[in-house]
Amino acid sequence: MGSIIQKIIRVMPVILLLLLIFVDRENKFYVIGFLSLLFVYTIILIVRILYAKKIWHKEFNDENYAKDASILKMKDLIKKFDK
Repeated sequence: MGSIIQKIIRVMPVILLLLLIFVDRENKFYVIGFLSLLFVYTIILIVRILYAKKIWHKEFNDENYAKDASILKMKDLIKKFDK
């Protein structure tokens, strides 16, 4: 189930582009359907970005790294992770 949803999300920009080209703009149901699909896809992308941000801060805001004076740049942090 999860892999099917991921595949749909991957091809959604192509689907939205085709719908943008071929949707009958005179039919209100088609327009409402297209806009709702566009908004749902946008919301999914925003939620995924915010979740990734939350995980990033949870994973990399460790107190050991925050108090380490040798970490000045992201490159220094990457070197610490490699060790």
